Amino acid sequence: MVAYASAKRVHWPTVMLVAAFLSADGLRVAGSGQGQGGDHETFPLTAPKRYVSDVAASEDMQSVVQKSLKSTFIAGIRSYDWERTARALSPDFRGRFPRPGDGHAVDDDLLRIRQYEPEALEVVDREGLVDTLRAHVGAWTSIERASLNTFEFLLEPNRDRAFAKVHFELGGPNPGGGRSVVNATIAVGVVRVAGGEWQIRRLDIVEAMRVDNPRPPTFRDITDAAGLHVDRSEADRQSRQEILDNRASLIDAAVSIIDWNHDGFWDILLTEGLNYSVLFLNDGKGGFVRGKLPVEDRRQLPSQFLFVDLDGDGLEELVSNRVSYLGNRAWMGIYTRRDGKWVFLPHALEFENPPGLIRSDAQSMTAGDVNGDGLIDLFVAGYDNNRSGDPARFNLVDGHDGDKNLLFMNHGGLRFTEESVARGITGTHYTYVAQFFDFDGDGDLDIFEGHDYSPNVIWENKGDGTFRALKDHPFARDVKFTMGLTIGDWNNTGKWSVYVSNMYSHAGNRVVRLADSVSEKTRALLKKAAQGNQLFTMKSGVWEDEALAQGVNDAGWAWGSAFVDIDNDGDKEIFVANGNTSHRDPEAPDF
Repeated sequence: MVAYASAKRVHWPTVMLVAAFLSADGLRVAGSGQGQGGDHETFPLTAPKRYVSDVAASEDMQSVVQKSLKSTFIAGIRSYDWERTARALSPDFRGRFPRPGDGHAVDDDLLRIRQYEPEALEVVDREGLVDTLRAHVGAWTSIERASLNTFEFLLEPNRDRAFAKVHFELGGPNPGGGRSVVNATIAVGVVRVAGGEWQIRRLDIVEAMRVDNPRPPTFRDITDAAGLHVDRSEADRQSRQEILDNRASLIDAAVSIIDWNHDGFWDILLTEGLNYSVLFLNDGKGGFVRGKLPVEDRRQLPSQFLFVDLDGDGLEELVSNRVSYLGNRAWMGIYTRRDGKWVFLPHALEFENPPGLIRSDAQSMTAGDVNGDGLIDLFVAGYDNNRSGDPARFNLVDGHDGDKNLLFMNHGGLRFTEESVARGITGTHYTYVAQFFDFDGDGDLDIFEGHDYSPNVIWENKGDGTFRALKDHPFARDVKFTMGLTIGDWNNTGKWSVYVSNMYSHAGNRVVRLADSVSEKTRALLKKAAQGNQLFTMKSGVWEDEALAQGVNDAGWAWGSAFVDIDNDGDKEIFVANGNTSHRDPEAPDF
């Protein structure tokens, strides 16, 4: 997980996405051509003038170098084995890295922050760098985080030297219970030595920061104590792991925070399609007890529930995204309360079903009054169906073989008609997230569609509940593999900001630099695809992406995100869920 202070189809590795796109575009992926750059012997370090542009060869060697440095440099820091750390540095090593007291303080009410600039740092030898690292972590009771991830790698033609840019991070607790973290982007020149081991010969920071939280953490894991656990048998766990190991997983689940019983305490609803749905009722004393859901048939368990009052009687309905089929019709059900009892309306959300379509995986659902009649309408994001993913039609960066999105218009009395096409909403993208919001400030609700495998779409409400696509909207110009969306006024300026979770890829960034046979336009497209998350803020009437400037683009393989005031200081942080599913074999790749 990532916090920035102030169910889905499994993806291929991003390097494969880039390589496959280049191949599909008729462009050469591998080769032996030479790139042009600068000199990485002097400070500040820059890229070499000549490097191997064969993607496969470069990536294979990058994996070897990274493994070597993790076994010496990173493993030595983690274990306080400074001789091992020094083994990762060549005898003639020279580098610049800040000591804890270098740089300048950044004003903050709660944290001690120091920002470092490379120009103010002296060049040190091997012993000097080790002493500097020891100064950063020496007072910590343990090193909980030490990582080095390469996002640029240029292998020199002799294949015994390389230049790289990496993200370097250290983190751990202090004796008083506080925590510290060091984040740096560094450039390194590495060389291969006897025995095949790689050493760092030159090191220079591009940017770096240290943050110390002098207060003990205010969060601790109370999951089991609070009663928030889902019972799983060992056989179930093994079955799920086998699905993951065979790369056959569809992550099809959701969590909702609701006040189920109107007692003023937030409850939790967990769902996993066709498997379980669990309601945890807040007991008001710091714990949760199991509640009863109205779903009787396990086959009707959805991947998401929406809890919203659709008929204006003051009681919420429970909307399921589980689709049933019969001939040329399909439908989703609504649970409503009548005379104090739950009643299931199986055909409440009915729509036309093309012949032969027998599986439709809807993702997020969102509710809002799109035509201003005072009735809440529903938008359902369609991801894929049993016809999706055909190699003859599927396109990694312009996918149109996903599922259609559905717009159900509310006519009162829990009567709905599906009117997406009639109201201008078309297309069969892989829509992973959707949200109603007045993006243009004209008083009506527009729709954000966040897509896998294609640019996002903004549907502008024309004022009467019909829509047109804004093709050149800043939210919709690039392929970003969007997973999540959160909207909020994070810095209390009275203006909304929109944070979009995508995927930051170290591998993607490396490969884009090597693809020297592509056009600059294509290279820019691929670079943006791997660049990560976006933070849009309205400036002079135009939405501008400030994620890079604010340092909130790199959250790894990001999923859902949220603006939330974690430290109760009046402004909002950004919390991002990230990560992949894990193979049981530690040496096998996750996905």
